[in-house]
Amino acid sequence: MRVLQRLDELYAIGGGTRLAYSPEEDAAHELAAGWMRDAGLEVAQDEVGNLFGRRGAVQVWSGSHLDTVPNGGKFDGALGVVAAIEAADRLRDAPLAVVAFRAEESGPMGSRRLTEFPEAFVEVHIEQGPTLERLDEPLGVVTAIAGQARGSVTFEGRAAHAGTTPMDERADALVDAAAFVLRVREVAQGGARATVGALEVEPGAVNVVPAKVTAAVDARAATAEQLDALIEAIGFEPAWRQDPIAMNGPPLEALRTVLPDAPELVSGAGHDAMVLAAAGVPTAMLFVRSLNGGVSHSPEELSSEGDVELGVEALTAVLGRLVAAVNG
Repeated sequence: MRVLQRLDELYAIGGGTRLAYSPEEDAAHELAAGWMRDAGLEVAQDEVGNLFGRRGAVQVWSGSHLDTVPNGGKFDGALGVVAAIEAADRLRDAPLAVVAFRAEESGPMGSRRLTEFPEAFVEVHIEQGPTLERLDEPLGVVTAIAGQARGSVTFEGRAAHAGTTPMDERADALVDAAAFVLRVREVAQGGARATVGALEVEPGAVNVVPAKVTAAVDARAATAEQLDALIEAIGFEPAWRQDPIAMNGPPLEALRTVLPDAPELVSGAGHDAMVLAAAGVPTAMLFVRSLNGGVSHSPEELSSEGDVELGVEALTAVLGRLVAAVNG
């Protein structure tokens, strides 16, 4: 299958490591630009390096990103770009655009700097989770991107000698932080997600009882109300918050029409589609089943050839419907 062959070619660039604005990301964009030309698209870049392949008076767009996390997988981001190029090739006479955004894993940055706003945007992406695999479903319709809140909680103790201070006389900030980490895990229920991803321990010496610990918290939920409840249950003041962002408009309607029996999901991860939807662009997102337990940001990332083909077929049908609708 050509899509998988092209994903292999991209993965060979950097061996799964194509950091934002690196020579490897540059090379991936150059390779994708050639595929865009082969599909009959006119290629251009904007001032931040976003790559576009256009045909005709464009109002319908599709794409994703080509950068990765360090030692990432073959499918994350790249599938959305390659699938969009394949769909554009199958819709040879349709006025549409394919975009490869820059630096999604670092922000996302490229999609936030986009100055041209289409009438419709559709992004194909692997699920990066186990839900579709558990449901034995190849594709899923994304209805929203989960709300997120991030902040930190600080625990104060008292520094003391690790060898001489009795255990019952210690004020160990790390012990308090450990209890907090366990509580964060316990309160994330009903589809919510909460993580303590980093701890800063002071003074940070193996032979000193910790005097101060700062815990970094990431909380996510499908609705604003659920996010409020999760924040309250954890007991932290977010330094940054983004409420859930709904997919919307004709792209979502077209996706539901093409895939009437597909399960509907809320994405726990952010994507370029989230940025465009938040900016007011009618947006839809299609998930392709992730295998290996839904692992992502890892070389073990995997989706099957059959699922990928179904995803490309669905994207092609959706883009065809949107082009027909936009052009009357």
